[in-house]
Amino acid sequence: QSFPPLSFTRGEMQRWGLLALCLVVRGQEWPVCQEQNTVIRNAGRALFTNLQGFGATVGCFQDDCQNTDKFVASSIDSCTKVCQSLPECEFWVWGQEEGEQKCWFRLGDDGREQAEGWISGGRTCFPPGQQAIVMGNNECWIDGFNYDTCCDPKFGPSGNAQCWDGVFNYDRCCFPKDEL
Repeated sequence: QSFPPLSFTRGEMQRWGLLALCLVVRGQEWPVCQEQNTVIRNAGRALFTNLQGFGATVGCFQDDCQNTDKFVASSIDSCTKVCQSLPECEFWVWGQEEGEQKCWFRLGDDGREQAEGWISGGRTCFPPGQQAIVMGNNECWIDGFNYDTCCDPKFGPSGNAQCWDGVFNYDRCCFPKDEL
């Protein structure tokens, strides 16, 4: 089966060319996808969520890692892993605040600014082969148990007592084995 040749006006070709260029730029691979010297400030689009279950323990907003948009991170990979793991995260930001390297998470890119030493990226900007991470210790989540049913802050500082026995407990299950 043959199809008739496609015909486009000059304006249509320019629009399609621009669209193709936008798709290529958005789909760039690591590390080219990183936006060097770019920070995405809050501008009302900060993603406040529980980052403790991913291993965030310091540098959080008002020292509360269960309701924060940032944390102290050992590497830029920590930013990309967590953003990839949060369905609401659209952008991550890596930069320095108060002498510490931190990650921030954003729902949008409002407040984008040039800033020396900062790096930003979209949720699809991460190293090859990187996988989303599970909150807490993945070894604990069997038989229908998961982070939300056992570790959610609504259950208090020790989690859901119905989840714990002689093998499984809050400290073992509600924090990941590996640090960010």
